[in-house]
Order: sequence, then C-alpha cells, then structure tokens
Amino acid sequence: MALVRDPYFWKRFSTAVHQDDEAKTASQLNLEQATEKQPDSWLERERQKRRRSLICGFIIFFCIVLLVTGGVIVWWLSKHNWLQSPEP
Repeated sequence: MALVRDPYFWKRFSTAVHQDDEAKTASQLNLEQATEKQPDSWLERERQKRRRSLICGFIIFFCIVLLVTGGVIVWWLSKHNWLQSPEP
C-alpha cells in the first residue's frame, strides 16, 4: 500500500468528511429545528479562525509599515536639519 504523497491530502480529507457530516445532519433536521440557530460547526469555526488570523496579519503588517515609514521620515527630517529650531 502506497503512502499519500500530497501534504494537503489529510486536510482536504478531513474537510470533506466534516462537510459530509454537516450535509447528513442538515438533511435529518426537521423544519422546526432548522429555523433555530444551530451552534457553529467545526468547519465554520475553522473558517472564522482563518479569517481572524488573516485580519490580524494585515493589521500587524500595516502597523509595521507605518512604524518603518515614520522612522524613515524622522530620520530624513533630522538629516536635513528640519527638526531643529531656527537660530536667531
């Protein structure tokens, strides 16, 4: 028996199994239960985690860019003596 060489195989397999489980449970719910809000499934929680990590990553990236840009501006102003008060 050959081993699976695709590194993402098990992630896709797990996602497919969870999607199949969701489809089965959704088909078994009656109309009354379908109108009530169901707790988040594993797949939905994983999507929320991914979305949250992407947003946090972009926020951190833009903060670093702002800090570097501010540092470059301060460095440039100090190099050209713009930060010193004019002498009388």
